[in-house]
Amino acid sequence: MPTSGPFSTSRKISGRPSAVRPATGPRAGFLPGARRRIEELVYGRGWEAEYPRPVWRLRNLGIVHSHTSTITFEKITQSWLRDLAKRWARWRLSGGLGAVRAGVRMVARFSAFLPAGVTGLAQADRALLERYLADLHAAMGGRSTHNAHISNLNTFLRTIRVHRWDETLPGNAAFVPEDYPTPPPLLPRSVAEYVMAQLEDPANLARRQDPARRLITLVLIRCGLRITDAINLPLDPVVHDAEGAPYLRYFNHKMKREALVPIDEELEQQLRDHQRRILEEWPEEVSVLFPRTDANLRGDRPISTSGYRISLAEWLQLCETRDECPGAYTSRRAELAE
Repeated sequence: MPTSGPFSTSRKISGRPSAVRPATGPRAGFLPGARRRIEELVYGRGWEAEYPRPVWRLRNLGIVHSHTSTITFEKITQSWLRDLAKRWARWRLSGGLGAVRAGVRMVARFSAFLPAGVTGLAQADRALLERYLADLHAAMGGRSTHNAHISNLNTFLRTIRVHRWDETLPGNAAFVPEDYPTPPPLLPRSVAEYVMAQLEDPANLARRQDPARRLITLVLIRCGLRITDAINLPLDPVVHDAEGAPYLRYFNHKMKREALVPIDEELEQQLRDHQRRILEEWPEEVSVLFPRTDANLRGDRPISTSGYRISLAEWLQLCETRDECPGAYTSRRAELAE
C-alpha cells in the first residue's frame, strides 16, 4: 500500500489512538470500492446473486450508468408486493433506469399507504384505489408528481394483469382518465433578463463555494446545456476548429449524440484550470470533469443530478433571486432549479 498520496495508509504512531480524518476526494471511494470487489468474489455476480437482494447493485448486473448505481426495494415492506415490484422492474429495464427507479419509488409509496389488513393483491380493489387517490390528492394537490404516481401505479397493475403474474388481481383494480388531476399551466421556458443578470452577478457566483458546482452553473448559463449533459462532461471537453476557436464538446443525452457549442476564452480557461485540479487530485483513470467525491474509486462517476439540483436550489435561495414581479419569487426560484 502507498505511504503517501490520496490512498496513503500511514498514520502517526503514538501512545494513544489518534483522530482519523474522514476520507475526502478520491480516498472516499476506496473502501466502498474494495468492499464491492470482495462481495463479488464471495457472492458472485448476475441475476442469481442480485435478484433476492433488497438493493440491486447495477454493476453486478452488467449495467453501468453515470449517476445511477442501485435500485432499492427496501421501502416496500410487504413481501408479496416487493416480489411483484422486482419482477416489474426487471421487465422494464430496457426502457431506462430513470423510469424503473421512479416506478419502484411510487410502488413504495403505495406500500406505505396499505393498511395492515391488506395481505395480498386480491384486496387491492377499486375501493382501495379510490382511498389511495384521496391520500395522493391530500399530499400532492395536483403537482406533476401527483400525475406520475397514478400513472406508474396504473402501469404496474396493468402489467401484472397482462402477464398474469398474479391471477388474484381484481378486475376493477385500475385507474380511469377522470382519476388524473388537471395539469397546472406551465411556466415559460425562457428566463427573464432581469433574473439572468442576478445569476451572472460575480458576487452571487462567488457564493457558490464549491468550484465544481460553480463551474457547472457557469456552463449552464453560458452554453444552455441541460444539467444531465453538463455534469457528464468528459475530462477534456474543449476542442478547437481550424481557426483555433474553442468549442465545448458534450454528449446530448436527449438526442443521444455528441454536440458542440461555442465558448469564449474565459470559460475555456476556467475549464482548463478545473481539469488541472482534477488531474492533481484524482488517479489517472479519472474520466469525467466533475467526479463525485464518494463511492468513486476510478473517478468515472460524475456528481449526481439530484445533488446538483439541491445545491442549485440552496444557492438560488441564498442569492434571493427575484423576478420583476415581487410575488413571483417562489415560482421563479422553483423554475430555475428545474
